Order: sequence, then C-alpha cells, then structure tokens
Amino acid sequence: MRITHFEHTGLERIITWAKRNNIQEMPERDLKEVLKTINISFVAEGINRVQSMLLCELKASYVQQSQRYVAMGDDAYVFPDLPPNESRRAVELGQRAMELYAKMGALKNGSFKGRPKPEHYLYGIPIEDARYILPLGAKTNLAFAMTGDKLTELYRLLSDYRYGDVFCEFKQELSACLPGELLRVMPQNVDGKNSEIIEDFYREDLAKITPVEDVVLLTSCQDPNTKAGLGALTSTQSKSSSEILKAWGDEADKKARETVQRVMGYGHESIAEQARTTFGIMCSFVTYHQQVRHRLPEMYREDLLHVLLDLERPVVIPDSIRQSPFYNDYVTLTDDFRKFAKDICLQHGLDKALPFILNCQLIKIVMSTNARIDNAMLSERTCLNAQWEIRQLAVKKLKILRGLSDVLYEKALPPCLISKCKEGKMACGRVQEVRKMFLG
Repeated sequence: MRITHFEHTGLERIITWAKRNNIQEMPERDLKEVLKTINISFVAEGINRVQSMLLCELKASYVQQSQRYVAMGDDAYVFPDLPPNESRRAVELGQRAMELYAKMGALKNGSFKGRPKPEHYLYGIPIEDARYILPLGAKTNLAFAMTGDKLTELYRLLSDYRYGDVFCEFKQELSACLPGELLRVMPQNVDGKNSEIIEDFYREDLAKITPVEDVVLLTSCQDPNTKAGLGALTSTQSKSSSEILKAWGDEADKKARETVQRVMGYGHESIAEQARTTFGIMCSFVTYHQQVRHRLPEMYREDLLHVLLDLERPVVIPDSIRQSPFYNDYVTLTDDFRKFAKDICLQHGLDKALPFILNCQLIKIVMSTNARIDNAMLSERTCLNAQWEIRQLAVKKLKILRGLSDVLYEKALPPCLISKCKEGKMACGRVQEVRKMFLG
C-alpha cells in the first residue's frame, strides 16, 4: 500500500511556534487544541477493507472505492504474513472467493448504458449481492480528510496493540509525511487495557440483539414530543419549561404535539435533536460500513474477536444467491473461511485473522441517535433504491420510532413521499407501491 496526495494546511506553523516558545512536551489535550484548525488530507491506495473499516470508524471525512469496482486476480487482496502452509491456504481461499464473486456477478452478453440492472446479470445476482462473499482482505482505495486534532485519534488506532501488524506499513507511510517534532508527541503503544471493562458494560445490551431480533430499541427519552415541544418554545417565550407545562395542564401531550408539528413544518428541524434513542442492531459488514459512513451517530460495536470465534452465528445470504446455482458453493466457502479465520486467530492473534472475516458475517452494534439524525438517515435508507439489507433494517427502525412519535419522525420516509424523488434517472417509478408500504 502507499499514501499519496498528502496535504496539510499549517503543521509547520505549529512546529515553528513550539520551537519559538521552547515547548518540548505538550499534554494531549493542548496538542489537540492547537491542531484542530489544521486540515489534513491524503489518499490511502491499496489498503484492505479491515484497515479502511477501522479508519472510517474515526468519523473523519472519507470517500471509499465501491466494491463494485473490486480488482480481480492474485493482487486483489491483502493478507497477513503467515507460515507457508497457512499462507497457501489463505491464498487458496482468497482465489475461491474471487472466482465465486466473478461467477455470481457475471453479466449477460450484450450492451447496456449506465449501472447494470438485475436483468443484466446472467444469474440475476447483482454485484452488490455477490460482494457478500468477499473477505475484508479485499483491496480498496480511500480518500481521507480530517482536522488535525484527529491525528491523535488516528495514531491511537495505528498504535493499538490489538491490531498488531494491521497498520504497520500504513503507519510507516503516514509517519514519513509528518514532521518528526510532531511524531514525537503522538500516542504510541496504546494498550487498550480498559477494553474488557467497556465490553462488560455493553454485555447486557449486546445479549438482547439476535439474528431474529436484529433491530432492538434499548432506551429512549420519555415523552419525546414534550421534550421537542418545550425545546421549541424555549427560544420563543420568556416562560420557563415548568411554567409552560403547568399552563398546558392536562392538554400537555396535545399541545406538545401541535407545537412540534408547527415548528418542524417551518423547517426548524433542530428541535428534533432533543429526542434521543439508543438501538441495538445486528447486520452484515456490508451494512455496518453503510452505518459508519453517516459519521453522525455515536456507536459501540462488539469486539471483532466475537465475530471470529462464534461459528454458530449465521451469515447473511442474499435471496438472489439463495435461489441461484451458487448457494451450496457460497455456504461451503463461508464455512471454510470462518473455520480458517478462527484457527488463525487462536494460533496467531486477532490482527492476523481480521482480513479473513467475510462481508456476509454479522456484527452487533449499539447506536445512539437523535430524531433529526434519524430523519435524515432513514429518509435515505428506506428508499427502494437503497441497498436491500440496510433498507430492511431502516424500515424496522422506522416502525419502532413512529410508534414513539409520528410527528417527530414524519419526514423519516422516502423523499418521494415528502416532496419528490431525488434519484433522477435512477428513480424506481413505484411511488404508489412505496406510498402503500409506508402510509397504508
């Protein structure tokens, strides 16, 4: 891999300032303060999707190469150095995955314009479904941009002992782009010793999430309409919230609802941030990445060790593959990959096993959002053009949220039901079906 197009806007200014003031050391808090108005960008070429996933969790701005354009052949993935026998087995599994991916996503003969539609595929398996068989070792490219204060978080990730050699080459490449004076104050040898304590805290929540109950409301604020309604009136009245509630009396629920509907109707959607929920979600790594790319929600994901060791956990099998001639090959290959990954993890460590996790494997996350974020996310993800798995999860979440408040989540619907479709030439043309699905 390599880092290209590295650019910054002011790192040398910090070095000059530190030298002028004879600053030899700086607490991380102060370092982040002086870095936060610096801008840094680079392109990471030829990394694997383990690296890109962990980088994207930092919630900086990024654009990642779609797996629609995944490279084929022996150079299509990045696997770790392993003993000869295991290395040969890794290459064999990687080749099988790429071959099955290519077969499943094969196109019919003939020409067409734009992105292929399901009818253009020889076996009716869109490339978006075929990618479920790819390992996280598959190569990708990532354009990354961030404020300078995230450098400390980035170096914590690059130096985290749990990921061992995952970022060894990446760290060398990035460090070569940074001033030595700055590198000396970056976090090094992060031991993550509190990870078990944190995991224990989330254990009860994670236990509630199952492949059957894959969208679970864990907690929510009480009376979301009242919270948002009082928030709206805080900026427009001299009365306190307590006085407003007293004046509303027994009609508080009705008054709050009317206030929310009126104010959000003006376009003042910030009041929806007063209502918060926490959900547990179980999804494939394909959809986990779609969740992460929004960058807005606060979330906790389970330790990847559980994904590697839990061979009883099912995998996602797209319907197009389940109904195809490749179903048995898909199931056999996923079993082979998972057994191999577990063995590598137990013998050589987590970092060596991560690239052998498959896109189709399931991971649990706990996510906290507010109603404004959910309106934006669900409007995009409930659209019929959204990827099918994330759409299914979004629809489940929407039904739960509208049970809490129909007015706060009134706009958490496909755009065609609110104003007009945003998909342009890619519009599904099924507005009546969408209307029946969501509005009855």
